[in-house]
Amino acid sequence: MRDLFCAILFLVFITPVLGQKIETASGDISILVGEKELSLSFGYDNMNVHGYPSEATFIKDKVKIREDHNPGSGEKFKKAWFSDRETVYELLFIENFNRALPKKRKIKVSVNNTNAKYNLHIQTLWVYPGYNVGPSQPAKIELLLQLYEIEHPETIVWESKSPTRIKGTVAPYKRELRIGSAYSSLASGISFLLKKAK
Repeated sequence: MRDLFCAILFLVFITPVLGQKIETASGDISILVGEKELSLSFGYDNMNVHGYPSEATFIKDKVKIREDHNPGSGEKFKKAWFSDRETVYELLFIENFNRALPKKRKIKVSVNNTNAKYNLHIQTLWVYPGYNVGPSQPAKIELLLQLYEIEHPETIVWESKSPTRIKGTVAPYKRELRIGSAYSSLASGISFLLKKAK
């Protein structure tokens, strides 16, 4: 766990500050200007994985390959595939959210933040895990982003174009850090969008 934590810190500091472009489909994200806190929620249901008809098929295939070579490793992979969302992807997103914002405009972000007026929902639609086997390829993710007032969740005040594709800026050996890099880039992209908001 300590090694993973150190690797996450390394990713936070080496990820370029330049954010990837996020386009607006409707609403105005500048509604967050002046807000000091923001709630986050993440969704992964019905997510697709590159090269597979479904996430379930991907997991089944990867579990079988690992179990055939090393009994027990397949189930370990399956458990990590889901737990990495909270322990790596979401953590890296939070750590990078304020990267482009000046100190006076920084926003405290956390999952299910009860002190916030607004919630930003991050729905992952598709993931390409990338690879690092000598040659390397960063991970990519496609998402839908929706911002709404917590007391009125049925009213979306800002929404990104869907799908919004984000690519990781680095391709470490560990799969969770490759995918995590894409969420880090996503956070930086939102940060730059907020920086331009008036």
